[in-house]
Amino acid sequence: MIEDELIKIWQSSSNQERIKFEKSKLIIELQSSLSRLHRWWKYLELSETVLAVFGVLLSILLLFKIPFILTKMALALMIVCAVYLIIKYQGLKKFKPSDLEENYLNYLKKNREYLEVQKNFLKKYVYWGILPVFPIMLLFNISIWGKVPENFIIGLILINLATIGIGVYGYFLNKERVKKEITPRISRVNNLINKLEQ
Repeated sequence: MIEDELIKIWQSSSNQERIKFEKSKLIIELQSSLSRLHRWWKYLELSETVLAVFGVLLSILLLFKIPFILTKMALALMIVCAVYLIIKYQGLKKFKPSDLEENYLNYLKKNREYLEVQKNFLKKYVYWGILPVFPIMLLFNISIWGKVPENFIIGLILINLATIGIGVYGYFLNKERVKKEITPRISRVNNLINKLEQ
């Protein structure tokens, strides 16, 4: 019964009021979607930063424990790589729009820019997440090969396979995130921007 009344009110309303209603509905839906994405991105930043800090601390500890020069070089490069990753993630924060923008249209445009930056960042995972790590891993393997007991070789092979697996998994996961999370939101933001600019 209430649904029938709402339909009658909707049908009796003018086109201008319907357009306003559609815009406000789109704004509310998009705002909720963007808030979820921003929370997810904050969690992603936090978890990656914690892992990078853990990697730095572990590398510093091993740097003083392992006597081989090439291993020390590999660990120093790993520290540089982890710090670079932290700086990259922190650099994305400057694009995040504040809720206190002068108007909603500017807020949407800044959100679109932020989403584009996130999309490009995740699409380039190979360059910042895989390519720097694999040469360091190779240097580490070369540095300790033949210097560790044979029973550690299997563990070393497993660590290398796990690192490769994590890299491949991260690549496909980021590709999926771009496709299912970020790209649809960019098109929704563009759609709303177009409606508001009419």
